[in-house]
Amino acid sequence: MAIKGSFREVSLPDVLQLLAVGFKTGCLKVTDGQNFGNIYFKDGRVCYSSLLNRPDRLGDRLVSRGLVSAAQLQQALDQQRNEGGKRRLGDILMESGLVSTEDVQQDITHQIGDAIFFLLRWPDGEFFFEQDALPDNEPVMVSLDVMNLLLEEARQVDEWRTLETKLPTPQTVLERVAMEDGQVSELGLNEEERHILLLVDGSRSLEDIYQASPLGDFATAKIIYGLLLSGIAKRGGEKAKQVSNWKAGVLDEHRNLGIAFYKTQMYDEAAREYRRMVSIKPDDPEPRFYLGMIHFRKAEYAEAATEFLEAIAIDPKLAPAYNNLGLALEAMGELDDAARQYRRALELSAQASLPRVNLATLAYQKGDYGSALEQLSRLEEEKGKIPMVSFLLGMIAWKQGDADAALANWAAASAGRRANPAVENNLGALKYGRGQIDDAERHYQAALKAAPADPVVLGNLAELYYKNGMIPQAVETLLRMDEAGVATGAEHARLGNLYFKQGSRDQAIEHWRRSLALDPDNQMVQRNLKLAEKR
Repeated sequence: MAIKGSFREVSLPDVLQLLAVGFKTGCLKVTDGQNFGNIYFKDGRVCYSSLLNRPDRLGDRLVSRGLVSAAQLQQALDQQRNEGGKRRLGDILMESGLVSTEDVQQDITHQIGDAIFFLLRWPDGEFFFEQDALPDNEPVMVSLDVMNLLLEEARQVDEWRTLETKLPTPQTVLERVAMEDGQVSELGLNEEERHILLLVDGSRSLEDIYQASPLGDFATAKIIYGLLLSGIAKRGGEKAKQVSNWKAGVLDEHRNLGIAFYKTQMYDEAAREYRRMVSIKPDDPEPRFYLGMIHFRKAEYAEAATEFLEAIAIDPKLAPAYNNLGLALEAMGELDDAARQYRRALELSAQASLPRVNLATLAYQKGDYGSALEQLSRLEEEKGKIPMVSFLLGMIAWKQGDADAALANWAAASAGRRANPAVENNLGALKYGRGQIDDAERHYQAALKAAPADPVVLGNLAELYYKNGMIPQAVETLLRMDEAGVATGAEHARLGNLYFKQGSRDQAIEHWRRSLALDPDNQMVQRNLKLAEKR
């Protein structure tokens, strides 16, 4: 079951502790509507974090700690840019020997603490936990105890609330008091204090300084308070909030939030950000495309088709929009129109794989296995990248009576990937048909891990247990179907039979009655119920 909700219902510390106690692995995604954060877990311990719209200042933090010089940092940044931004800055610095893995781990620990400190100050927000998701291309991670993190950051939040009352408003510009260089040297400021003092330039507001500081909000606030108290810095005027004109920065902010909300399945919030993009730049096809994706995910297929058509009107050569328009039309039952859109996508992008897979799927659904195989034959090199290719080949082989080929293709579809419930279910059914009970059970369980309430998989697993006399497991699985609201009359009949065998007459009668409510003509259940009620 997905862990999803609002901080009005359960606090962030409670959610973090729940994930820790459950030894969860995955990504907790949180948002307050304007900011977005990710906290990654591995086996119940925090291993990484990131905050959208708040820049990662690894390089600045390493400079402030004296681990690299400004010149060395710039050289590493130039190398990163020359390589097309494909590698993380930390990797480049470690490879050059300027910092160690331990240095980067210490920085990540600081980054996690700062992220949790930032999130704990939100008055409200939403959260969603994505099982098994870990940061991409991040070779260095840590392993931090949740309770220790919460205790430390809660202490800082308490101090922050006191400190906040003594600081100027976030829009207040801070100015340096005029001093000779010698006077500044006599103050004995440490490296971090000198770094923050450089940010106090008469143009930055307190909020700007927080954003530019590599030290995190709490440490920065303490230093600012000290600079004000000692008279080194002073309050200036209020900085007027800038009006959001059409510019790349504003669009990027809405785009980043939209993508983050979309990935977290917060579709209404994502749609809000993309509509703002449309209002700022109506001739941009991207927000229309994503609005179509959002409607599609919400099963609003007509609305999805409309948005994809809007994207195509803006950019008639946008091949993915034709492909997705085809998917929306297919979901609406317009199969011939869908096929035309897939073919148009291929005309625009002959190397595109997904439109060809979709054409093959349509042909398979029509029973035209020859056409499906023709399309799939052109994707031979993509088999390892697109599981659907192997899955369809397996389905066609199964339909044509070649169980060995079906097994080989389905195994290829699942190899080295997260469990796909359809693939695992089919593998389980094939193994069960061959009498390989243990293997079948393993595949069904893998399918349920990915889709816990899938009625087909639950039904298949329940049948396996029922037919093989595994009564406790059968009862547990059938009850799962009942709790998920997917149990049919046949499942209630089986529960009645199992409870009766265990001597639980009342429970047997209850489920037989529920079975008859769903299937009134089942004579076997009628007879069983009549005999049980006479006793």
